[in-house]
Amino acid sequence: MAISVKQVIMIVVSLFVIAAVLPLGLASVSYIGSLNITLMDGTSGLVSTFVSPTVLSLLTTLLPILVVISIALYFIPKAGE
Repeated sequence: MAISVKQVIMIVVSLFVIAAVLPLGLASVSYIGSLNITLMDGTSGLVSTFVSPTVLSLLTTLLPILVVISIALYFIPKAGE
């Protein structure tokens, strides 16, 4: 299985984009609980007052783990190719 130059360049560009965007996204997810929002009925407050703390902790811990696992699985070569 030979890898062409085009495939190498695509992998490098993809990894650079991931390296630039992933930390920004993870930082945004970690601050979800402290965001101040206004609902459609005019009620305003922190996200943590409207959303269960369990959901917030799942988002802030599982989402980064799932992102890293999915990136790793994408770049692992498929068996038999």
